[in-house]
Amino acid sequence: MKLTAQQRAIRLQLYGLVQSLSYVVRLNDLKTAQHFRARLAWVLRRPHDLARPLHGDLKELFEISGLWVRNVGERRDLKLQIRRLIFRIGQRVKVQRRNRRPVRRMARLK
Repeated sequence: MKLTAQQRAIRLQLYGLVQSLSYVVRLNDLKTAQHFRARLAWVLRRPHDLARPLHGDLKELFEISGLWVRNVGERRDLKLQIRRLIFRIGQRVKVQRRNRRPVRRMARLK
C-alpha cells in the first residue's frame, strides 16, 4: 500500500504521539499524560482515513489512559494494558522508511 506524503506525515505524527504517551506512562507523569490524552482526543474527533481496527485501538487507548490518569482500579494493571495496546498500535502505524540513495564517498586523493 503506497501512502501519500500527507498520509505519511499524519501516521508519523500519530506514531510520535503514541510513543510519547507510552513514555510518560512509564515515568508516571500524570500532567504530561493528560496533555497527550487531549491531543489524542483531538485526533479521534477529526475526520480521518484511519483503518477501523486502528481507530478502535486508539479509542481504547484513550479510555484506558483516562482510567490510569484518574487512578481508577489497579494502576499497575492499567499501565500494563496501556503498554500492550501501545505496542499493538505502534505495529499498525509504523511507517516504513523509503529507500534512499546511498551516500557516495569520494576516494581520498593522496
